[in-house]
Amino acid sequence: MGVAWTKRAGGWLLLAVVLAVGCKTPFSTREPENPVTKQSTWVQPTSPALVMVNLRTAMAERNSSNYLRCLADTSLAPASFSYQPESAVGAANPGLFLRWDKESERNFLNQLFAFLPSDSVSSLSLTLIRENTFQDSVILVQEYVLTVAHRRQQEAPRQMRGQAEFRLLRSSEELWYIRGWADYATGTNPTWSALRAYFGK
Repeated sequence: MGVAWTKRAGGWLLLAVVLAVGCKTPFSTREPENPVTKQSTWVQPTSPALVMVNLRTAMAERNSSNYLRCLADTSLAPASFSYQPESAVGAANPGLFLRWDKESERNFLNQLFAFLPSDSVSSLSLTLIRENTFQDSVILVQEYVLTVAHRRQQEAPRQMRGQAEFRLLRSSEELWYIRGWADYATGTNPTWSALRAYFGK
């Protein structure tokens, strides 16, 4: 009986040693993972061209905060942001764009970005067509191609092409903001207005 007890005790001792070596603190919690932070690239908009840079980067990074920072409101500039849709989209969605403002853009972006997979790529290409410069304002006409790989139904456009007329104002801090944005079709492709109509309702 003494021999059997000794064998059992030895077995328990061996098990305790294995546990101690294999797991230094068996009841400790694992190290927390590093939090995933949203990428944010921003440059002070000291020129109209830098506003366009911020707009492109905000779409690529899916950063609604930086996107909205590009748009004017009365706390930043002498006037608030307004949007004029492409005419066919406006006619097909009566009333939707009548009071489209910065808050409407926020709601649109939140809906759109919610349906973008985390591994998807969004891109905005802007090509300057015309620039008219005034004392404290600038008009930029840009040809755009916007690509977003959302997960909504097939009828929601994923690549938009058109022409945007941006009216920018300079603030008292010498920073530039988009005061007005008008959208125009350049062919049969869906426009940015069509994307707004789908996700902004």
